Amino acid sequence: MSRRGENIYKRNDGRWEGRYIKGRKPNGKIHYGYVYQKTYKETKEKLLEMKWRYKQVQISRGIYTGSVHEWIDYCLEQQKNKVKYSTLMTYRYKMEKYLYPFLGEIELRTVTQENIQEWVSELEKSSLANTTIHTVVQITRRYFEQAVQDSAIEKNPFKHVLLPKKETKKIHPLTLQEQQKIEEIAAKEKNGRPILFALQTGLRIGEVAALRWRDIDFYNNLITVRYTYQRVLSEGSGTELQLGRPKTRASERILPLSANLRDWLLSWRPEEQTEFVFQVGSRPMEPRLITYHFNKICQKAGVTNCHFHQLRHTFATRLLENRGTITGISALLGHSSTKMTLDIYTGSDLTERRKMMDDLLTSWVP
Repeated sequence: MSRRGENIYKRNDGRWEGRYIKGRKPNGKIHYGYVYQKTYKETKEKLLEMKWRYKQVQISRGIYTGSVHEWIDYCLEQQKNKVKYSTLMTYRYKMEKYLYPFLGEIELRTVTQENIQEWVSELEKSSLANTTIHTVVQITRRYFEQAVQDSAIEKNPFKHVLLPKKETKKIHPLTLQEQQKIEEIAAKEKNGRPILFALQTGLRIGEVAALRWRDIDFYNNLITVRYTYQRVLSEGSGTELQLGRPKTRASERILPLSANLRDWLLSWRPEEQTEFVFQVGSRPMEPRLITYHFNKICQKAGVTNCHFHQLRHTFATRLLENRGTITGISALLGHSSTKMTLDIYTGSDLTERRKMMDDLLTSWVP
């Protein structure tokens, strides 16, 4: 199905037709060009190519008159071979859902700071989290900055736009008692293995799903995190599963394999070795299935309002409680900087703070 503003339609003869601005007639009216292909995907690709050619001509002449939607489509096309597919699809989704309905049809060079501030106000009125608003605006700002660099517009109207205050992210790891309850139930169930593994390694759910046996070096006791398995937005519509590189370079990391975890893995590793550690049929156990089993285990353990990512926070919190350093924890988690680790985890757990206060006061009794 065609999305709003795409100008792609299915014809009665079964072909797909795409329409794009080819130029301007002497009287100033738009001169449209058309492309015809057998499938929606082929039509969209050809249409983007033709739009790109027209924009190149316009920019070179310094007379770009395209809309915000057209400009960002052009930018996304340029990014195709520069960013991960999942990242590109995320950018496209955010633009289509949050930007185009408000500013998509406005001519790029006429957008003002007032237009953008009104757009931000509309986003605030919705149920969108302030952190998501910041992300959407940041992505859009970059595309407008590119327009300035390419001389499609004179200045970036985002320069003095005011954004809502970001919420302080509260981390709620499992208590030691909750963790023990979940571990007890998970140990009794075959589908509980990914949960137990995540609690001992701090891997993200996609990293757990993508882990191969060959990524575990039982001789040197090392785990290498190379891939992530996740459901991403597809080119047309809906989603698809994709095995790819982790979210950042820092996420590709090596973790020590503890003796207990090593023995546990070897105790149930199949004799006919499968490719993936957590596998269903010939494929990795997908994150949605892991989440399903995790929720069932939490329910049996009597732990409510818990999501899989909390296992990662729990892993980090247990390390902090055992006097782990921020630098070491950051490396194990695959954070791009220790600042990120500090922002998320410092002061996140009352147990650690209580221990520090108790240690401080042990030498003095009132």
